[in-house]
Amino acid sequence: MFYIMIFALMFVVIYLAYYFVFDDMLKKEKYTKISELVLFTNKFNLDKKKIDKHKLLKGVALINAFIMSFTATITMLVPVQSYFKLFIAFVLIMVLIFSMYFAYGKYLNKKWGK
Repeated sequence: MFYIMIFALMFVVIYLAYYFVFDDMLKKEKYTKISELVLFTNKFNLDKKKIDKHKLLKGVALINAFIMSFTATITMLVPVQSYFKLFIAFVLIMVLIFSMYFAYGKYLNKKWGK
């Protein structure tokens, strides 16, 4: 139960941090500085005119918050030395980033693709 509360707290804090950073950058119209927006637009061939940037970045904030909080919670649960925890965290982060960003990109391509 303790780890679920830690996961939920970290998820909310990280999501809010990403949400406010992305919202601030959108208000200042710094679209090219948001690397996730550029990545999804170029890699998954999205139509820039159709994209709702706020919805896209809310999804990215959710994904990033999940990846970070899940990885931190799993590494706290594993009872091994710190070297192995770093290796486990690295592998988890890479697998989650590639799989979740790819799945979200495919979803966006169906929604806003050219």
